[in-house]
Amino acid sequence: MDLRKLGLFVAVVDAGGFTAAARAVRVAQPSVSLAVKELEREVGAELLVRARDGVTLTPAGEALLGPARRALREVATAGAAVDDVLGLRTGHLDVASLPTLAADPVAGIVGRFHAAHPKVTVRLLAPTEPREVVDAVRSGRAEVGVTEAGPQNAALDAVRLAAQELVLVQPPGTAAHRTRRALSRFGSVPLVVTPVGTSLRSIVDRALAEVGVEAAVAVETEQRDAIVPLVLAGAGSAFVPATLGASAAAQGAVVTRTSPPVNRHVVAVHRPGALAPAASAFLDHLRGGVMRSPGVRRGKQ
Repeated sequence: MDLRKLGLFVAVVDAGGFTAAARAVRVAQPSVSLAVKELEREVGAELLVRARDGVTLTPAGEALLGPARRALREVATAGAAVDDVLGLRTGHLDVASLPTLAADPVAGIVGRFHAAHPKVTVRLLAPTEPREVVDAVRSGRAEVGVTEAGPQNAALDAVRLAAQELVLVQPPGTAAHRTRRALSRFGSVPLVVTPVGTSLRSIVDRALAEVGVEAAVAVETEQRDAIVPLVLAGAGSAFVPATLGASAAAQGAVVTRTSPPVNRHVVAVHRPGALAPAASAFLDHLRGGVMRSPGVRRGKQ
């Protein structure tokens, strides 16, 4: 198959339509339409259902999309190998990260990576759950994923990076404690939490269950950016990464560390096999960066 046609097919799917895809890849819209039609003739099946409000994949299109992404990624990797010889002077890197890991440790790593390789563009994807990170990496939408350890990563290679501690942030005026407090004491504390099944909620529920208590939910929100503002407004307390806890403390929240600590193990995942030079370099920065972060402790690889 023609890689150009595969690339335009993927562009149409990602953009949601032919006109948007043409703008994104800077190709005339008739040329995009023609390329997809020719690809459909080659495979002998309709790949997209056209409608006024966009396109949807047919079963044949869904079957082709994953292999198409992987083929394009492999070609990009081959080209990037040449860039490696030239010192990573060009190219891009797609990284999928859980939202609560994007600020720490990923943001600092991206900054250091950009300083070392200023010509490489980093594109951050924002899947909300560990399974979505795996799907992004497996499908080829991202080459590296930063997520939590777990069985969902079984089909990928994983490098254990760190244990990230979650701290309890409480509304301003709450009695402060200089030492860790028993986690079991917080079973009756009203909590601001994300919905059941989300990564952060699962960690909190599991940690509380291990000490024999259940979360007392005051507010359940899908808006992760609203968690600290809700705490500051007095809606409840919340478990957040330690770095976010430090930011909340600067705004007046009271931060408490617990015993036992509430931890999650951070890993970087990628498809088995050789990595593109940019991805390999990014992992090197990631390994070094987690050692500098105040919210994580170095893990074994």
